Amino acid sequence: MASQTAVAVPVAIQSIGIPVILLSAAAFQVTHRLNDMAAAFFSYSLVEQVSVLTILFSIIFAAVSTSHNGDLLLNAFKSPSASSGSSIPYPLQAIQAAATDKDKFLAVYPLLKQQMLQQLSSVDEMPTETTEWCANMMDYNVPGGKLNRGTMVPTVLSAILKKPLSPLVHAKAAVLGWAIEFLQAFFLVADDVMDESVTRRGQPCWYKLPKVKMIAINDSFLLESFVFGIIKLHFGNERYYGDLVALMLDVVQKTEIGQLLDLTSQPMDATSDKSNKQIDLDRFTLQRYRLIVKYKTAYYSFYLPVAMGMILAGIRDKKAYDLANKICLLMGEYFQVQDDYLDCYGDPQVIGKVGTDIQDNKCSWLVVQALQKASPAQKKILQDNYGKWDDACVGRVKQLYKELELERTFHEYEEQSYAQIQTHLETVTLVPRQVFDLFLQKIYKRSK
Repeated sequence: MASQTAVAVPVAIQSIGIPVILLSAAAFQVTHRLNDMAAAFFSYSLVEQVSVLTILFSIIFAAVSTSHNGDLLLNAFKSPSASSGSSIPYPLQAIQAAATDKDKFLAVYPLLKQQMLQQLSSVDEMPTETTEWCANMMDYNVPGGKLNRGTMVPTVLSAILKKPLSPLVHAKAAVLGWAIEFLQAFFLVADDVMDESVTRRGQPCWYKLPKVKMIAINDSFLLESFVFGIIKLHFGNERYYGDLVALMLDVVQKTEIGQLLDLTSQPMDATSDKSNKQIDLDRFTLQRYRLIVKYKTAYYSFYLPVAMGMILAGIRDKKAYDLANKICLLMGEYFQVQDDYLDCYGDPQVIGKVGTDIQDNKCSWLVVQALQKASPAQKKILQDNYGKWDDACVGRVKQLYKELELERTFHEYEEQSYAQIQTHLETVTLVPRQVFDLFLQKIYKRSK
């Protein structure tokens, strides 16, 4: 109702202006007063004539300006379906025919991939082998995950608007969702190199392929560049384009700071021997863990999809974004704790990777909890075995986790966190609660 009222004002203003001036002039002509006014005008001094003309042209200019501003205000309240970019060949029929939200989302990926390849070949003059490399690199790293982050953008927008999205609006929301998935691929490709991981999403890490190796580092940079290329191509003419870019830049920086916190949670010794690295368990505090989770995971995995949906919906209230940020960070911490638990206890066939947090000497939730519960003798076991690429050492750490009943501790934490999030959701008024409920449903008691 508020938007209809806001639109009615510029429409009413726009209906006057020049037409009123023309009608007034016609009325003067009919009553023969126009000749009298002309005679009176030429009887004035030059200074008086200039003053009258100044007033007249000011009125005309104001009418035209008001009419133009009315158009701008009308455009501001248009549906996203009327936004620029409708000339882009979005797969509207495929979206219309798709049976699930994930299928609708997947229908948009080929368009974005082709646009990035077209940019490389036509604008950047790259040879065929370069574009083929990038095509393979994108297919290997971008669309293979759960796609929860990306699919949430159309879901959030639909929840805020309280109606199903048209195929065109769904397509544009999906584009931003895919920008997040490209961002996720950038982070994961780089993260796997830094962590020396073996598998990702049920297949060898990209850098592990014999033809790739350290080229993966440059590929991660390319994936990041595609994020901003996609946003510019599809939203460069939108009034909120600057908001999208600022949001993405802020989240990228926060995530990279979180990665730095994670990587520097242990001494940076010079040895390349994994079995002989220094460890300092005193650095594994709950405060540091929460900072890592907040910056490395929560912002881009939870707040970013919600904030993008809010921007598309036209929400400008800073308080709404502050509240969304607070709830999303809570869910992000809960999600990462789950991830740490699954790294140790999850089935590799289900989670799509072999957990290596113990071997990698990670500041994991499990080791933080263990250090809080352990006796001096048990801490000595952790000191001697944590962070070593040795199956026997890993087994001793897992046995200690069992003795400390960390599985039970996790399930208690899960219920407490869920209740805490629900309490915060009771206060949500500026954004539909459904926005956050949908996210929570996806992660609560997940197994992968």
